[in-house]
Parts: sequence; C-alpha cells; structure tokens
Amino acid sequence: MKKYAICLFFLLPSAALAHPGEHAHLDWVGALAHLFEPDHLFFAAVTVIASVLAYRAGRRAEARAHLRKDTDHDPR
Repeated sequence: MKKYAICLFFLLPSAALAHPGEHAHLDWVGALAHLFEPDHLFFAAVTVIASVLAYRAGRRAEARAHLRKDTDHDPR
C-alpha cells in the first residue's frame, strides 16, 4: 500500500504544493511573505520543538543504554 501512495504522490506533483496558484514566478518578496505567514511560523515552531524533544529523548536513551552497558560488565 505504501508503494502505491508514493507512486501516486510522484504522479500528482500538484498535490504536494502547500498553496494553490502559480508557483513558477515566486520572487524574494513573495518568499519572505510566505516565510512569515502565521501558519508557516506555527508549523516551523512545532517542527523545532519536536526536533529538540526528539534529540533530548535520543540523548537520554543513549545515556541509559551506556549505563546499562557499564553495569552489565560490573564484576561486583
């Protein structure tokens, strides 16, 4: 099923565009306007927060695995 969804995504590239309308003539002013729209700022903030939380969770898991590895080889 996943393969069909990926094929459909590539066959219909217009479905991947975030906003309807012409995208070929996007200039710097238009790009900056899109960058600072409230919905884009919200999802950028959500992405940054999710990335930080995932990084911290990964570091904690790595530390726990390292501690577990050290205690497994403890001769006591």
